[in-house]
Amino acid sequence: MRKKNRVTWLFLLGLATALSVSNALASETLFYIVKQADWLAYTNKTRFAPPSLSRDGFISLLTPEQVILTAQALFQGQKDLLLLKINLSSADPQLKWDELAGHEASLPRYYGELPRRFVKKVERFQARKDGHFSLPNEPLTKRLLPQLLPSGLISKFLTYQNWQNTDRFHQLQVDNFLRPKVQLQWWYFDFFLQDGSSMVLTFIPQHWWQPAATKDKKAVFTISLKTRHGVVKRFTSIMPQSELKTAADRIEIPGRLLIQHAGSSTDNHYLINVNFPEVTGVFDIRPTQPPFAAYPTGVMPGVLQTVLSGVHLGAPSFSYVSQIPSSRVSGSISWDDYQAKIEGQAYHEQGRLNDTPERQAASWTWYHFAGNGWNIFGTPGSYIYLQRGDEIIRSGFHPVSQQYTLQNRTFSSPDHAKLLTGGEINFRHEKLAFQLKLSGSSSKTLICFPSSDPNQVWGTVEGPATLLISDGSTTKLLDGRMFLETCSWEVYDQAKKH
Repeated sequence: MRKKNRVTWLFLLGLATALSVSNALASETLFYIVKQADWLAYTNKTRFAPPSLSRDGFISLLTPEQVILTAQALFQGQKDLLLLKINLSSADPQLKWDELAGHEASLPRYYGELPRRFVKKVERFQARKDGHFSLPNEPLTKRLLPQLLPSGLISKFLTYQNWQNTDRFHQLQVDNFLRPKVQLQWWYFDFFLQDGSSMVLTFIPQHWWQPAATKDKKAVFTISLKTRHGVVKRFTSIMPQSELKTAADRIEIPGRLLIQHAGSSTDNHYLINVNFPEVTGVFDIRPTQPPFAAYPTGVMPGVLQTVLSGVHLGAPSFSYVSQIPSSRVSGSISWDDYQAKIEGQAYHEQGRLNDTPERQAASWTWYHFAGNGWNIFGTPGSYIYLQRGDEIIRSGFHPVSQQYTLQNRTFSSPDHAKLLTGGEINFRHEKLAFQLKLSGSSSKTLICFPSSDPNQVWGTVEGPATLLISDGSTTKLLDGRMFLETCSWEVYDQAKKH
């Protein structure tokens, strides 16, 4: 019993450590380089307004990867510098990501005086004797914690698909079909097709942005296609939830939409029929890998959501499973004058959380890359699924001792200012360094589903991407394609934040 309890607590410790990294995505950690005298002039004030604010109308903040480059370019030879570490809500209306000619990544700017309470740390920031700047070290506890976790436990986190219970995931799938539909629930599919086109198909049984107390609830179906020539087609239908029909193996809007599964927990075959006046299609999805869940059991208990993500006390559990992490898809689609046979690679996940958007921690980013035999998806800072050919190299939490970052982000979608359109994802596996890169200038928006609140949006872009793999002496650069998803549920509370 003692051994079992010890393993349980170590498991929870590792889980908390790993997911606390992803919690940083719920807010923006940004920086500002300032002269000591300018900062001290605001010691007795609640808001900080550097001279640049009156001149430019905004405060130019920096992402972590921009700090050193900016310091080397603009602050060489200057003394008495401070580095402010700032935590901002990603929904703060005064935080904007601007495009600037000559810069590939968007630049974070704060349009107004900065509340001092957002400044979490102030550190001296001086160049070394060789003239180069470096970021301050992480706190000692953060650097030591990964070393305290047993290597065997860490190994389990890196490959926990090997011991996950697929029968449990199959039952969660049945539960998703049969149980009452809730506000934060979805069936999501994406396709990389052999002819160079791509598709995203999602069914949301209860409109996310619709107030929970609304009497006549709505369901949402959306399908998007990017042809091999780069032409984007998008279709969304909002229907009465009362029209839904469900069984243990299906969910459907009779005559218009059918999502049906068959087979066992390790052979999760899916059939989708789409039949709207605007678009029709039949898609047959057959898995090549068993299900995988970012949470080892497929469900994050509510108490852990509160501890790790800062959501409200009494939060319900969150079910989230990649029921088909990799598969073959075939079928056909007819959309206006576009008609095509479908062949390619598919992904499918299901999520269910009986709660409202406003009560969540804020936002997340998810990606899916495919190309040259690689299949990679996950959330930067949290979990990763790394597959090459038929081999699953890693599936689980990313070790906290190694970086797993999303850098040089671009927000350039004409559909919504908060929609992420590009960036670089960096991570390591053993002695290899990986970098996925999607350019915001070449990606296309496939989904943009906003609410009336300008901070709430769910969207997906897709475009040509590259995978760089380096062992330190040699480098490979591989071409592929990538979906990049943004979801922001947070509503900005002006009174609470200020």
